[in-house]
Amino acid sequence: MKALPCTHPALTCQESAELEALILPDETAEWAVMQQAGVGIAKAICLDYQELRQLPKGLSVLALIGKGNNGGDALLACGQLLADFPRARVTLIFAVDPAALKPLVARAYQQLKGRVSQHEVDVQSDVATIHELLDTVSDDGAFDICIDGLLGMSFQPPVREPMRVLIEAINSYEKIGLRAAVDLPSGKGDISDELSFRADFTYATGVAKKVLFEGIAESGRVRTIDLGFFQTPAGQALDVTEMVLNDSVLNPLRALRPASVDKRAFGHLFILGGSAFMPGALLMAVQAAVRSGVGLVTAFAPASVAATLAAQVPEAMWVPWPETANGTLNPRATPLLLDRIDQATAVLLGPGMGKDRNTEMVAQEIVKKVDLPVVLDADALRLRVLELIPKRKSSAGSVILTPHMGEFMLIAKLDKPDYSNETLRTFCQSYRVTTVLKSAHTRICDGENIWYNACGGPVLSRGGSGDLLAGLIGGMIAQGRADAQTCAARGVVLHGLAAQRLARAHGQVAVHTTQLLEYLPSVLRQV
Repeated sequence: MKALPCTHPALTCQESAELEALILPDETAEWAVMQQAGVGIAKAICLDYQELRQLPKGLSVLALIGKGNNGGDALLACGQLLADFPRARVTLIFAVDPAALKPLVARAYQQLKGRVSQHEVDVQSDVATIHELLDTVSDDGAFDICIDGLLGMSFQPPVREPMRVLIEAINSYEKIGLRAAVDLPSGKGDISDELSFRADFTYATGVAKKVLFEGIAESGRVRTIDLGFFQTPAGQALDVTEMVLNDSVLNPLRALRPASVDKRAFGHLFILGGSAFMPGALLMAVQAAVRSGVGLVTAFAPASVAATLAAQVPEAMWVPWPETANGTLNPRATPLLLDRIDQATAVLLGPGMGKDRNTEMVAQEIVKKVDLPVVLDADALRLRVLELIPKRKSSAGSVILTPHMGEFMLIAKLDKPDYSNETLRTFCQSYRVTTVLKSAHTRICDGENIWYNACGGPVLSRGGSGDLLAGLIGGMIAQGRADAQTCAARGVVLHGLAAQRLARAHGQVAVHTTQLLEYLPSVLRQV
C-alpha cells in the first residue's frame, strides 16, 4: 500500500467481517459501535437531505428492519432522529417477526417501542398491498427519508420472501424523498442479487466495502461512518491497494502559513488552453487555480480572447498566443511557453483547447520538452500525446491525466465504458501516469493503488466542473508540497466538498458551475 495521508482501506465484505471479529470481541464492544453507527448515520442523513430541501420539523421516516445488525443501526438512527426532531414520525416495517431479532437489534428496538408505529410484511404480501400500507401510514402524504436496514454484509443471494417483495415495493414507491442504505443496500454483497434496494446514499459503517464503488454509483453515493476501526492494531496492520479518501487530506492546507514566505514559495502554475470558440473552459481553470493556494498563475490564451479573459481574472498573468485560421493555438508559438518555463513549477494543458492537429502538436511539444509535472486535461488527452510520456526523462516530473469516461475510452482504446480497477491499473502502468478518472466515484490510480473519492455528487454534472477540478489539481501540484497522488487527492476532495456545500445551500439544479468556487474557503476553514 502506498501510504497517502487520510485514507481508510476499502475491503470486501468477507475482509470486513474478519476485521470486525478481531476488534469487536463481545456484545459490549458491538453495542458501543452500533450506537456510534446509529448516531453517525442519522447526522449524515440530515446533512445529505439538505440537497433536497430544508429538513421539516415534522420529519417523516420509514425504516425497513431485518433481524441483523444493520437493522439495529437503522433503529438507533431512528432514535437519534426522534431526539433531534421531537415532532418526527417514524414508521417501522419488519421483514421478520420482531421476536426473531438478534439480541442487540432487539435492544435497540426496545428503546423505540411506544414512540413509533410498526408493521410487518409476510409471504402473503405483494407490491400493491405494501403500497396501500405505505399510503395509509403516511396519510397519503410522503416519507422524507427511507432507511434500509434489512440485509447486511453477511448476505448470500438470493433475496428471499417476504424481503424480496418489500424491496420491490419500496423501489417502485415514488413518495420517498431520500433513500438511505445502512452499510450496504440490501441485496448487495461480495456476491450480489439481481435485485437490491435502490439507494440514493449508502452509509458504510466502519468500513467502506469495495462493492459500493462498482459500476456507476450502483449503490448511490457513499458515506463512511468512521467507527475507529483503523485506529486499532488490527486495522493499522492491513496491507491494501484500494483506499477511500477523507477530508483530512486537506489538513495541511488548513494550517497557518509561515510568516517568512512570499508568493514564490507557493509555486507558479502555467496554464495553456482555450480557443477562439471555447474560451470559457480556460477561464474556469484559471479561476480555480488562483484559489488553490498557488502563488502565481500564468495563463497562455488565444490572442483574440486574452484581453477579455485577463479582465475577468486580473490575479493571473496573461500571455496572448497566436492562433491558427481555426481559432486554435498555433504550434509555431510554443517558444512563448518554453522560453519562460524556468519560472514555472507545473504546467496544466488542455481546457477548451480544441481537438485539431495544431493543438495536438502543441501538447506533444510540451510533453517532450517540459520536465516539470504536467497535468493533461480535456483536449490534451490524445493518444499521440500519451505515447510520448514513457519517453520522458526518468528525472522528469509526474504526468497526471484527468479524463471522464468518454475521454478514457478513447485514450485506453475501449469499445464501451469500463469501470474496472484492473483496466485502470493496466492503463496507468502502460503510460506511466497517474490518472484521475472522473465519475460518480472518482478514482485516482498510479498504476498500483486506487484511491476512491466519495464526495461531490450530481451537482457536478454540468459543463465546466472538470475545468475547475483541473485548475485545482494543477494549483496543488505547482505548490510542490506533496507527491502527485496526494496533490491530486487534495484537488479532488476540495472540489467535491465544495460541491456538496453548494448543493446543500442551493440544491442540485438551479446553480451555475462557478458558484462552487465560493464554497472553497468554508471547506478549508471547516466553517
